[in-house]
Parts: sequence; structure tokens; C-alpha cells
Amino acid sequence: MFQLVAAACLAASLTTVEPSQTPYSKAIQTRATTLTQALAQRIHFNEGQYLRVKQLHLRYLNERQELELSMAGAPADDRDSQLAAAQLRYEQELNDLLQPTQRLAYHQLRANLTAHRL
Repeated sequence: MFQLVAAACLAASLTTVEPSQTPYSKAIQTRATTLTQALAQRIHFNEGQYLRVKQLHLRYLNERQELELSMAGAPADDRDSQLAAAQLRYEQELNDLLQPTQRLAYHQLRANLTAHRL
């Protein structure tokens, strides 16, 4: 009897979705995968880092989408400051996930990409 109850509890816990586990749209999932793969090709993540960076991309892209939708009619300055704050949080979290040599490679990559855009 105990095994039956334990199995039922385990099955229920595996099938329930916690509110913090937001289902992301297919477009966000695809974009997060693309961003993570592109970054991994240049910075060379280990598997754990790859998964954490992908989760970071999912959260960041979802936050940006929500901000853009919720602030569609807001003044441009307010919208820009909210998006800049989201970008800063993303950069800080990514920085925390990277090792020192990876951090250096990421900052060099960012500098090169920015130089090409000018």
C-alpha cells in the first residue's frame, strides 16, 4: 500500500507544472537556442553552463517580450530605461555564469560586434 501511495505521489509531482516554470513560446525557445549555440561556439561552455545560459536566454527574451507588450503605449524614455535594466540584469547574470577566461572572450566578442555595427 505504501508503495502505491508513494508511486502516485511521485507521478503527480512529475506531471504538475509549478507556476515559476513558465512555458515559453516556440519563437522564444528557438531564439534562445540559436543565441546559446552561437555563444557556445565562440566561448566553449561546458554542458552545465550551456544549460544555465540557455535558461538565462529564455528568461531574458521572455522578459523583453513582456516589457515590449506591456509598455507599448508608454513614453520611449520609460520603455528604454526598462529595457536597459533588463539588459543589465542579463549581462550581470551571464557574467556570473562565466569563468574568467570565458568572460574575457565574451567581452572581446561584444567589443568586436559593436565595432562592426558602427
